[in-house]
Amino acid sequence: MNGITSFFGRLGPTRVFAILGVTALIGAGLFALMFRLGGEEKALLFSDVSIREAGEITQRLDQAGVEYDLSPDGGAIFVPRSRVLDARMMLSADGLPSRGSVGYEIFDKPEALGQTSFQQNINRLRALEGELARTIASLDGVESARVHLVLPERQLFERDRQEPSASIVIQLRRDDLTSGQVRAIRNLVASAVPGLQANRVTILDERGDLLAAAASEDGASGVAADGVDARQAAAEQRIRATVLDIVEGVVGPGRARVQVTAEMDFNRVTETAERFDPEGRVVRSTSTTESTTSNAEGGAQAASASANIPDGAGGAGGAGGQAQSESAQETVNYEISRTTRTSVSEGGEIKRLSVAVAVDGTTAPAGENGEPGAYTPRTEEELQRITALVRAGVGFNQERGDTVEVVNLPFAGRAGAPAGEAEAGGLFDLSALSPMRLAEVGAMLIAALALIFFVLRPLIAGLVRGNRAAGPDLGAAALTGPDGASAPALLGPGGAPGTPGGDTAADMARIEGAMRASTTRRVAEVVEQHPEESAQLIRTWLSNAN
Repeated sequence: MNGITSFFGRLGPTRVFAILGVTALIGAGLFALMFRLGGEEKALLFSDVSIREAGEITQRLDQAGVEYDLSPDGGAIFVPRSRVLDARMMLSADGLPSRGSVGYEIFDKPEALGQTSFQQNINRLRALEGELARTIASLDGVESARVHLVLPERQLFERDRQEPSASIVIQLRRDDLTSGQVRAIRNLVASAVPGLQANRVTILDERGDLLAAAASEDGASGVAADGVDARQAAAEQRIRATVLDIVEGVVGPGRARVQVTAEMDFNRVTETAERFDPEGRVVRSTSTTESTTSNAEGGAQAASASANIPDGAGGAGGAGGQAQSESAQETVNYEISRTTRTSVSEGGEIKRLSVAVAVDGTTAPAGENGEPGAYTPRTEEELQRITALVRAGVGFNQERGDTVEVVNLPFAGRAGAPAGEAEAGGLFDLSALSPMRLAEVGAMLIAALALIFFVLRPLIAGLVRGNRAAGPDLGAAALTGPDGASAPALLGPGGAPGTPGGDTAADMARIEGAMRASTTRRVAEVVEQHPEESAQLIRTWLSNAN
């Protein structure tokens, strides 16, 4: 303890305070670094917000006591990861951020008195677009939306009227929207705009992929080339997901790879067929005609008065008779059976399907000493069963040329690893950190090392050199005589001061003078070798004396 006290006493108050200050500074820096690494990571709250909305959001966060960080341009706001959902719900209740869209609140401003009809129409269009964008952004899976409406003005005496149209750009929270959700958005917009048809609405995502195309000028919806590719890719992905679900249920998750190629026909075909069946006769109408005819026959009689006598005496001499005939006619009309069939085949029919499946074998568990287990390929019987399942799952049709291939191959990086065992990260695994986080940690480490090597190390070395220059070994000097001989040469027999036969007081005076001369000479040598440290030491003494 006395040695430490004497060491700090020789250094002086200035050097002691300097050492303590530098040590405290470095300790605070290292503590801040460790606190930063061990503290809660900040997560993105909102991005691409305007300066005005950023001010409103930060003011609301200050009122709620939520810590936040702003990006250099002020367009992104970061809060602790555990407070992200709470902050978003709190700000959503206040209508923040509005994403820059303007709704019907534009008419709340009392400035409509001096506006022209053109300005009023533009404000109405802006309000309608903003309200539709807010409604679409409130749907599940949609981050934000931007709506553009084209509402042609109806001119006087106009014969051909232009139909309204709409364009929508959607930023998604997840990968893709389903076809039903896309149709729902189109119908929503069409129902909110007067005269707008659903097939006149075009929808795109933030990557520029076409989700729904508008109708062509002739009214046909017509699938473009990119739409054909999207439909084919969707069909292949659907079949691939089905096969992968079946195969992974047998061989295990991650032990199957599936590739599907579908050749599809997108031609729209309309076919009309008319067939006559002569054997299938049907009575359509029946007509029947009957007639009866009667004729009187006999000899010729001369005209006389006796023929007119009432008793008939005058006609007794004549002979005669009657002839009667009957006829019937029936007409039957038959209709031949006829069948008319009209069939419309929409595009998207699969003409040929090719499925390739690669399955991994089985790997035994690792041994006690960490050695990887043995790899065992699949048997032929297992591959045949998997092939039968795949064919049944995809609707295999041999007549149209479908092919299904199932092959057993060892997967890369799986032969020596136990099944289902994931590699755990080490203690210093930084793969979970974001690139910005890694860059921040690296910069802080470099700054700490630079502070230690370029500030602390030279300062401590200078203080140590100053201590050596200010504290010469007076004990050694006291034992050294004027002529460089050691002090024991000036001592008498038995270690007592003095020389044999000399006076003790004179011997003590001689030794004291020798010590002073030796000390003065050593101090002069130190001052010549270290002038700057000596001057600093003298200044320290003077300041302490005052």
